[in-house]
Amino acid sequence: MNEVSYSDIISVFALITAIGAFAWNIIRDLVMDKVAVEFSIAFGEIGNIKDTRTALFAPAGSLSDHKFDNPGVLLTITNIGRRPIGLASVGGKLRNGGKLFMAVDGLPKVVQPYEIFSSISNAKQNFLERIQKDEICRLWVMDTKGRKWLLSAKGWEQLKETAGYIASERHRAK
Repeated sequence: MNEVSYSDIISVFALITAIGAFAWNIIRDLVMDKVAVEFSIAFGEIGNIKDTRTALFAPAGSLSDHKFDNPGVLLTITNIGRRPIGLASVGGKLRNGGKLFMAVDGLPKVVQPYEIFSSISNAKQNFLERIQKDEICRLWVMDTKGRKWLLSAKGWEQLKETAGYIASERHRAK
């Protein structure tokens, strides 16, 4: 009859540990270690804080006693992955099958992991109206490899809410 020695037990333990480390490396490299982008778009207005050089972007509806006369668009793109990504453009698809593209200062740009890229521009009336009339079905950020990162459901909700506020009578009455 064979006896189990300490070296056999250590060998089995080393084998199990090696298999576990191998599995972890596969999970880390193929599942977790990837690129991922999150982005948002908001309508609002930019202004300077009194007596400072600091600028502030206030989303539409966030300041109760302020009329948003000159709405702007704040685009924020965050690399939530663990690898750098090259951002190329921002665009979308219209419900009628057409496409739209947004001119964004600073793109193309390589964004490092956990880095945030943001750009503020004047809101084009056409874009604001298309959001309000629900003519746009998708918005995305495209990377330099051609992959599209879609605006989330929460991002759509926020975008439609701020666009609706700017078009509302509450906004005009102030």
